[in-house]
Amino acid sequence: MIPGVRAALIHESFSAHQGVEDDDMNLLCLGGRVIGFALAREIIQIYLAAHFVKAERFERRLAKVAAIERKE
Repeated sequence: MIPGVRAALIHESFSAHQGVEDDDMNLLCLGGRVIGFALAREIIQIYLAAHFVKAERFERRLAKVAAIERKE
């Protein structure tokens, strides 16, 4: 685990924005042998356009992750 890094392996567009909006994902991982160039481009564009939704439940979840990071 690297403190502050929130990564996800993404294979479709929904998770590309949902990971940012709900979990403040800041590292996008793409499977090079799983998706084609066009889909990769679409996922990257969606990821870059997404913004973290500062809802209370999402911030609570991130606080739990931060607490775990501080313990390690």
